[in-house]
Amino acid sequence: MIFDNANIFDGERFHKGSFAFNICFEDQDDEKLDLDGLWVLPGLVDTHAHLRDPGQTRREDLISGTRSAAHGGITTVFAMSNTTPAIDNEAMVLYIKEKSQHAKVNVKIVGALTKGREGKELTEMHRMARAGVVGFSDDGNFLNDASLARHAMEYAHEIDLPIISHCQDRDLGVGHMREGWYSTLYGIYAMPDVAESIAVSREIELSYLTKAHVHIAHVSTARSVKLIRQAKKDGINITCDVCIHHLIFTDEDLHDYDTSKKINPPFPTAEDQIALYEGLEDETIDAIITDHAPYTAEEKEVEFQLAPFGIIGFETLLNEILMVSQKGIKVELLLKKVTSDPAKLYKLNEGRIQKGLPANFVIFDPDQKWIVSRNTIQSKSTNTPFLNRTMNGKVIATYVNGRQVYGNVENFGKGILRLA
Repeated sequence: MIFDNANIFDGERFHKGSFAFNICFEDQDDEKLDLDGLWVLPGLVDTHAHLRDPGQTRREDLISGTRSAAHGGITTVFAMSNTTPAIDNEAMVLYIKEKSQHAKVNVKIVGALTKGREGKELTEMHRMARAGVVGFSDDGNFLNDASLARHAMEYAHEIDLPIISHCQDRDLGVGHMREGWYSTLYGIYAMPDVAESIAVSREIELSYLTKAHVHIAHVSTARSVKLIRQAKKDGINITCDVCIHHLIFTDEDLHDYDTSKKINPPFPTAEDQIALYEGLEDETIDAIITDHAPYTAEEKEVEFQLAPFGIIGFETLLNEILMVSQKGIKVELLLKKVTSDPAKLYKLNEGRIQKGLPANFVIFDPDQKWIVSRNTIQSKSTNTPFLNRTMNGKVIATYVNGRQVYGNVENFGKGILRLA
């Protein structure tokens, strides 16, 4: 099968041409399909998301969450540990792996760093590693105990897996938006930027001490970017990612008190956002994530300071990538940060279009529009700032391990594909 006249992004750059597969289609006679300039992208890799299973399935579950991911062109999702109960033991890892057999996309599991994510006692990290976790995190909770964090990093270094750190000092990080001029104007109790950078500083120093790979999740301040940039120059084993929403919105955008914009860490200031752009362009920031965090409508339909933190992001990721590219950042760089770079970061054999790799790819029309609505969202939840908005760019079809898991493209059959 040949997909002809495609704009192919191979994980590094675009090429114009044909996209060929050895395939076996049922009831498929055509040997060539003209894509007429549509984009063919490697399946997106989202290394930070919340599928809410077990215990919070009124918000999302493994099937609805991965269906939502497929709608957004994401073919691999990292399920974070802050479920109920937490993914903090081998049995829980095996439970997620078993349920993931029926998921629409590939699911990788991040195990909890401490039991119950309570910051008191380390989990059995070696057992969870053998069960297949890709890293450890108490996401949502920063491990304030520096001595315990040191021991965790020593174990993580021994088993060659990263610690994914939600850097937010627990004593300072208790507000509802970024502290600054707009928090004062809007009258919202806020957290200072140093709540993040203080924690980042400690993780850098402990990584230096233990040699462990520490990955800083969803950086959102200029001070954090500066610290991580210098740590990398010093040869410390630090990496980081940024949430796509932090590249779109700033603290000023909370003027309407819309709880679907409430996220942790909070939206950056305009100055912080510029630093995030610079961090992407000079490769200080290694990946872009969604931090997909679904909540029910009832949970979000409260006063701003009572609402939980979280925005869904799977289905608008490529749309937001296009928005950020309009701010002057090359779209190839942004696409790299959701395909080949996160795959490389976690040693995954994907994120590229290359002979011999699994056939995880997306067909995307950058010119077609769609409306984000309750009828079009595949997630159980609708807590997105883009609800009822028209978005530029539409995923036409998503393939995972050679199977079409999303899309309705004329003449596309259902079967198994392998790269030719």
